[in-house]
Order: sequence, then structure tokens, then C-alpha cells
Amino acid sequence: MLNKLFFFTIAFFLSNFLFKRFISKSSKLFLDIPNKRSMHTIPTPRGGGIVFITNIIITSLIYIFFYGVSKKLIIPFLILPLGITGFIDDINNVSPKIKYIIQLITCFLIFSTSNLFLKLDFNITNVSIAIFMIIAFTAVINFVNFMDGIDGLVASCMFISIFTTCIVLEIEQSYIFLLGSLISFIILNWHPAKLFMGDSGSTFLAAINLSLICLSNDFIQAFNLLLVLSPLLIDPFICVIRRFMNKQEIFLPHKQHFYQRLNQAGWTHNKVSILYLICSLLISLSYFLSGLKFSIFTFMVCFSYCFWLNYKIAVPFKK
Repeated sequence: MLNKLFFFTIAFFLSNFLFKRFISKSSKLFLDIPNKRSMHTIPTPRGGGIVFITNIIITSLIYIFFYGVSKKLIIPFLILPLGITGFIDDINNVSPKIKYIIQLITCFLIFSTSNLFLKLDFNITNVSIAIFMIIAFTAVINFVNFMDGIDGLVASCMFISIFTTCIVLEIEQSYIFLLGSLISFIILNWHPAKLFMGDSGSTFLAAINLSLICLSNDFIQAFNLLLVLSPLLIDPFICVIRRFMNKQEIFLPHKQHFYQRLNQAGWTHNKVSILYLICSLLISLSYFLSGLKFSIFTFMVCFSYCFWLNYKIAVPFKK
């Protein structure tokens, strides 16, 4: 336990130094300039996710050198092209088609190393399942990215989800450094944010989390861990459905997510982020206390409350 705390502390202070260096060296190349879709009003450095990527890659290499290769340790390297693509996109926009191709390749690699699907026989039914799951994985990555519009929201929820997954699956190694980096980032990303993670951070973290969940022992365990991440997934999923039903272009930028409409209704960044943070935390605690049934119950309570907020507090969905 003391060793874990020591490495976590090292990761926290090292990341804090790197994040601040990144902010101080940021030029116009890394600035996120507010536009009509933005929820912030001050130009802010983005691309801080490169620190997550660097930390976990270096620490994974160190662990591999001392302890050998394992499935848990190669995950960051499988996702590295996705993180690099996101960082390039933070600097200069990358074509959506190229980004999605990289996502598909990454999700195929995640699927192919998953504990849940390795035993599937090769037949048309299982191939169809594999294709569906790979596309679903890309949806998860993009949904998390869509939610990165309010200070502190994605980083805090991702910390709870990854932390929960690491405890349940008894994953330590280089992921302790990732969690230390996340806490350091949350402090700088909390409103008013001094740094954004950018696509390099949101897509990389989503893929890391998804990969770890896929190392679950069975589908029930994986579903339970996915429930912890659900506050970041349900909002964009429902938003996409509503925009599709209203014949709106679902791929164009907009400000119709639930979290955006709460902010437009007068909720501060902190209040919105804390709402999602509490939902993730309650579902996580429910898992540890009583397992799947209590987690589903907690999820339904959180969903019902947000459903009420959607119609009583949030700015109406534009049809």
C-alpha cells in the first residue's frame, strides 16, 4: 500500500510540473479559442492529454523492462496512435475520416486483446458481433470526447471509472501513474480551467478505460464497470437519438447536450461537473457495497433525477 501511495504521489507532483510547463510554453499553436459552441470565454491551452500519454508510456516501458510483457502493459502502446492523432488534431484539425479510421483500428486492437471475446468461435454470427462491438467501442470513445466541454467533468468522471476498474480487476502497474496524473490535471482543469486535455486526452483516456473494462472476467463484471462510466455515455447517446429523430445533422457541432443545456440554464461549470461526478461515484460505491443489482438501482435513481432536471431546469432541447 505504501509503495502505491509513493508512486501515486510521484506521479502527481511530476505531472503537476509537466502540466504547468506545458501551460507556460503554450503558444497560439495550443490555444483553444472560444467560438459559438464553446462553454468557456477565455482562450485556454489545450492538448494537456499529451502528459497522460507520455507518463503511462514511459512507466509501462519501465515495468516491462523489470517485470516482462503483459496484456495490461501493452494496452497503452495499442492506443498510442489514437493519442498521437488526437494531439495532432489539437494543434491542427485532422480529417474526421482519418480520425475515425484510427479509432476503428484502435478498437479492433482493443477487441482482439479482450478477455471477453477471445473464446468466440469463427462464424458469421460471432463476426457480426465483433463488428458491432468494434463500432460500439468507437461510439464510446467519441461520446466521452463529446462530453469534454465543461471544466472538470470528463477528467473527474474518468478518474472514478478508471480507479474503480483498477481496484475491481486488481490492476496496478503503470496505471497508478495515470491516476496520479489525472488528479493533478483535475486541479488545473477545474473551473476556471487553466488547461484542457483536448482530443489527445479524452480519446486516449476513453480507450484506456474501455480496454481495462474489456479485461473483465465476465460480461456481468464488464457491464457493472461500464455502468460507472455511464454518466459520460447516456447524455451523448440520448442527444444523438433526439437530434436524429428531429432530423438534425448529428455530426455537426452543437450545444444541445444535457450538460450544456444545464450550463445555459444558469448552472455553473462546477455545479454541472459535480452532478456527473456524484452520479459516477454513487454507482461505483454501489458496486462495492452490493454488486450489480444495487448498481442498476443507483443508476436508475441518478437517471431519474437527471430526467427531472432535463425538463424542469435545463434549457429546452431545440427541435
